[in-house]
Amino acid sequence: MGMTPAAMDDVLNRHFEGEEAHDLKAVLATLTEDIEHDVVGLGVNHGHDAVTKVYELLFSETTDEEYKPVRRLHGENHVVDEVLATCLVSGPNVFGPQAVGKVVTYRLLHVLEFRDGLISRENVWMDFGAILAQTTAE
Repeated sequence: MGMTPAAMDDVLNRHFEGEEAHDLKAVLATLTEDIEHDVVGLGVNHGHDAVTKVYELLFSETTDEEYKPVRRLHGENHVVDEVLATCLVSGPNVFGPQAVGKVVTYRLLHVLEFRDGLISRENVWMDFGAILAQTTAE
């Protein structure tokens, strides 16, 4: 039997709260042990150990994250979620050296699959074009 939209929303909201707080333990608690985590442009990772490295990089390179919901579409055991993300870039490896010290706002699209009450696949699309436009303008 599939998860209800409310149950998926609860897991996803806890996931985003963990991301905003840079709470790796809270983020991992929302993911299956065999999670497939695909941040387009940064690569596909499998399992908590590999995903931990991705989040450690993201957490070390950004601060003051805020996510404003745009829309969330539910299907059977999956969600497509669009938010406007804002953060202060503090490192050069994710958004580029030109972004360090700048606040950027960009669209962030998640395609998520759920199994056993947790996120089993997370596919993340960042609007790097918007980030580049904000960080290279004089």
